[in-house]
Amino acid sequence: MNYPMWEVPGIGTAWIIGLISCLHVFVSHFAVGGGIFFAVTEGLAFKNNDKDLYGYLKKHSQFFLLLTTVFGVVSGVSIWWTISLVNPNATHSLIQVYTLGWAEEYLFFLAELTTIFVYYYTWERLAKDKHLKLARLYAVFSVLTLVIINGIITYMLTPGHWLVSKKWLEGFFNETYWPSLLIRITAMIAIAGMYALVTAAAIKDNEAFRTRMLRYAAKWFIPMFILGPVLAFWYYQNLPASVVANLWTGVQASGVGNFSILARVTYLSLILSGTILVFAFVGPYLNPKGFSFKMALCYLCCGIVVTGMAEYTREMLRKPFAIYNYMYSNGIRKDAIAGLNEHGFLKTAPWAGLAALPKPGESVTALASHPDSTTWRAGRAMFQSQCMACHTTDGYRSMKRLLGQRDSEAIKGLLTMLHETNPEKNPYVHIMPPVAGTQEELDALAEYLASLNHPEVSSPQISQR
Repeated sequence: MNYPMWEVPGIGTAWIIGLISCLHVFVSHFAVGGGIFFAVTEGLAFKNNDKDLYGYLKKHSQFFLLLTTVFGVVSGVSIWWTISLVNPNATHSLIQVYTLGWAEEYLFFLAELTTIFVYYYTWERLAKDKHLKLARLYAVFSVLTLVIINGIITYMLTPGHWLVSKKWLEGFFNETYWPSLLIRITAMIAIAGMYALVTAAAIKDNEAFRTRMLRYAAKWFIPMFILGPVLAFWYYQNLPASVVANLWTGVQASGVGNFSILARVTYLSLILSGTILVFAFVGPYLNPKGFSFKMALCYLCCGIVVTGMAEYTREMLRKPFAIYNYMYSNGIRKDAIAGLNEHGFLKTAPWAGLAALPKPGESVTALASHPDSTTWRAGRAMFQSQCMACHTTDGYRSMKRLLGQRDSEAIKGLLTMLHETNPEKNPYVHIMPPVAGTQEELDALAEYLASLNHPEVSSPQISQR
């Protein structure tokens, strides 16, 4: 680990990424789906010379512009900020491998932003046919940003032949690229319809037009209703065997462990997605007069929840990796484990090694559990570097709760097992990274973990580093 660690008490760092990402993904999907919505809907307005529809699109574009360019951009920057702090090694790797891809995405994103500003501020200033071309141009640019981002996101779960060749295009066009791309496009179209329901439900002065727009917005769920199950099965068929095994482990666990949570979240996302699709038909389509603005907002909240569940599922499927079969969630590369076990983790991790040393002028006690001891400092540095990506001391996935009343000897036995990379010796190797380091470093980590619930524990026999 060549970077200092960012510690967030209570909820941990992973939830910071999750909360920001959930909202950003929902808005960014609207940015793409909304582009398609403008291109198609303004095409209908142009074809039929529909003044009411033009007026609706102008108001809808104001809402769209503010949400996607202000909140969308700020939350996007926030994601980069948080992932750089939480997992700098994985972020560094993604930038290094896909430098050209990111450059292309930024160009498309800049073109997307420029186009939507010109689109909004040229209402009634450009000829209708030219304004329609702007809508279509924006749709193209927004889809192209998805084309790039999708390749990088899916690479993290299914890097494919890139693991051998290290050619970025082979990692980009991986096994799940096409099913994921099509799933996201259909989801984006549905999300565009979901936002359209909100703006259509807000129409007050024209009941007939309000009814027409609510029914029109409900039709945008049809692609997801028809293609969603097929595309989801295609995506599932291309997942790595170990990922599928983890998912089924959660199904069979029936309420025990993290992968049972994954299975339950998957169930709920499928059930809620189906409920949303059915409700779009029986609500705004069949009963538009009874569909209120508050209902539309509740509907939107359901969409945010489903998006969060889907993203959580996708993230959990990668465990214990940040980049599947290449880099673990704690930033350690899979092929580096053997070397770290032989030569030591702290010696090859400058920031963690520095944190393990006493500060100038501080006393060094012989008690291993004392914060001034080099053993305690080494153990804490090991915890911060290798465990804190998924665990906290007393919050989310609390080590205090998980370890209970185990003493240092019991914890050493647990760490010895977690140190193994052989699945026959370490049954957890498929769900959490193996602990890397020398025996002395494992002992230091055990002493630090034991001190969380047993601050009185001391082990003077352990040599000072």
